[in-house]
Amino acid sequence: MTVDAGPAHAHLLQVAESDHAQRVGTAAWLDRELAFGAKVFYKGWLGDDGRIEKHWIAGPQATVRTRRALETGQLEFMAFPHLIDLVGGTAEGLHRVQSEELHRALDEGWTSVAMTQESSRRPLGDADEVAVFARQEGGYDALADRFPLHVLCQLTTAVENEAAVVHSLGIHHRGVLDVGWGARESCGRWRVSGDLDAHVAQRFGGALTGAMRQALADAEEGTGRSPDLHVDLAAVGFVDVACAQLMVLAARSAPAGQRLVLHDPPRLLRRLLDALERPDSIVLSEGGAA
Repeated sequence: MTVDAGPAHAHLLQVAESDHAQRVGTAAWLDRELAFGAKVFYKGWLGDDGRIEKHWIAGPQATVRTRRALETGQLEFMAFPHLIDLVGGTAEGLHRVQSEELHRALDEGWTSVAMTQESSRRPLGDADEVAVFARQEGGYDALADRFPLHVLCQLTTAVENEAAVVHSLGIHHRGVLDVGWGARESCGRWRVSGDLDAHVAQRFGGALTGAMRQALADAEEGTGRSPDLHVDLAAVGFVDVACAQLMVLAARSAPAGQRLVLHDPPRLLRRLLDALERPDSIVLSEGGAA
């Protein structure tokens, strides 16, 4: 089943299970942004000697376009230790650096800007750490809403603890490209594609929880929106019992008045939900609005 990444998303989280897979996906994203003429800012980890030529982005594994962009200045690399010094360890400091880079690029005449960084490998072990991370990622959203900016966030599950992976998916639920499945927010619906099996259940559950939490927060802001989360499943090919159970759990634990509306659910999912005694807070809908 091919994952439908949808149109280019302004703020996308790319999830990979190994460093090699992450590099392949990031290289393709970089090549695309550079080909379309974007100024690109890349932040990553260097070795102990701090030599960029030993990083994959500049070494033999890099594409010709990427190496050329480093030489011409279309692509700029910043090492994470230097970034940490600049931002002072705060989300506000990071927003300042991002804004300065964006405005400098626009002042130089670039018509679009792209930013990406390797996983910072933050533990996200408590609520305070998660809140700081959410503010950090929200800064990208705020800039992308106002300027021609694309952002790629990178997450490699092999080097992350499980809590960080789940929290990251919850915060990035609007745009996810994971192994075998993906999700994007479009036209008032959370559109999921690919195969939802036990292998990705924990990550899907994190994203689903984040999407439901966001729908509720949007409704509470007085926007007139319903707190219901509308999930478009037309592009989902397979759902197993683990992911079906997560949907039931999310709906049962939702506050009163919030529903999980599933549009075009696969036939197998309907059967699984019946077997799991689907709660009233899960609504099944074919095509149009529920």
